[in-house]
Amino acid sequence: MATNASASAASGPKLPVERNILLVLSPGQEGQAWCAELQAMQPKWRLEPVLDSASTLRAVAQKQFDAAVVDLTGAESDRVRLLRQIMEHAPATLRIGLAAPPGRGTVPQFDAPAHQLLAKPCNPKVLIAVLARAFATQNFLADETLKKLISSLQSLPVLPAVYTQLLAELQSPEPSLEKAGEIVARDPGLSAKMLQLVNSAFFALGRRVADPAEAAMFLGSETLKALVLSLQVFAQFKDFGSKDFSVEALWSHSWATGVLARRICAAEGVGQAASAEAFIAGLLHDLGKLVFATNFPEKFAATLQLIQREKVTMWEAECRIYDASHAEVGGYLLARWGLPSPVVEAVAFHHRPGSARLQAFGPLTAVHVANVLSKKTQTAGARGSVFVDTNYLRSLGLGPRLAVWQELCSESRPEPG
Repeated sequence: MATNASASAASGPKLPVERNILLVLSPGQEGQAWCAELQAMQPKWRLEPVLDSASTLRAVAQKQFDAAVVDLTGAESDRVRLLRQIMEHAPATLRIGLAAPPGRGTVPQFDAPAHQLLAKPCNPKVLIAVLARAFATQNFLADETLKKLISSLQSLPVLPAVYTQLLAELQSPEPSLEKAGEIVARDPGLSAKMLQLVNSAFFALGRRVADPAEAAMFLGSETLKALVLSLQVFAQFKDFGSKDFSVEALWSHSWATGVLARRICAAEGVGQAASAEAFIAGLLHDLGKLVFATNFPEKFAATLQLIQREKVTMWEAECRIYDASHAEVGGYLLARWGLPSPVVEAVAFHHRPGSARLQAFGPLTAVHVANVLSKKTQTAGARGSVFVDTNYLRSLGLGPRLAVWQELCSESRPEPG
């Protein structure tokens, strides 16, 4: 395995601190409380509250908003449809839906095209924390070139409905893994694929699991969420493909990267939380490739041709054609979905880990190394060869650990199921 070091770029410029937030309310005390708390964030945040669809669409047409918070339970119109209209008019705006909670005689709006869904009643401080985390996580990614590229995207994967239902159950006052498994079981394709993975050699159960509820109990909440999110995201692209690009092959590589990243974290003894974050970051580290392939088919074809012609990596070819790479685009999207910062950074910087804010072993280190080692069958100089950034590892005092991680990879090839 070649381990040439890659150059590390400086971090990008910071965004302005001011944020424009559109708040689509329903009449009542709860909406007033949200307004009062958010207005207290001025001048850092500029709030524009509205009560109806017509006012919402006028506001979106006149001003660029960083976030739109929509109470989906409003009775004056179809608020889910309104959220779709916001998405069409302002695709770069962060969309947060406030939905009816499950189990109260209402149908939760899990099909709403929101980046994040929060259950009502929603404490205003929770809403502020969600917005603040989303803004902060995007700051280190949102240079002007990337913002322009994101704004031009016509088709982005949406936060999957089963995943949002799963989150609602696991974040409820009395979460149940058995009920979480039942949610997965409602989608036959998803449950079949999940059971296939659970019964793979990676989990080494020693017996076959045939029930999604039992699988959920075995996996635990974090691994279950990671599998469901990644499987549902890839399912949105199941009909896409070309002679030079295979979604199935990308999934196989992503699975191998996630598995190995978790093994690396376990070998370093960093704990279950970091291991789970490395697993999901590995599963989704190439999400941006799918975004490029479906939104810019001609440029994507040119990227593949450039790789063939000049023997550069996909990351290098993308930077030349888009002025950004799949890594930043994937990280940006995961930030909008509210995934933890270590997951976002691991995805956004998996090709240039020395540019990340936190310079210590974590999910980013594991995913960077796992992404390279899972491609170790490539020969040096082959098209798109990638290398471990050994300068980065040495700066963390981890240079000698690479041999240990290589051995982890060679012990067994984690099968995708």
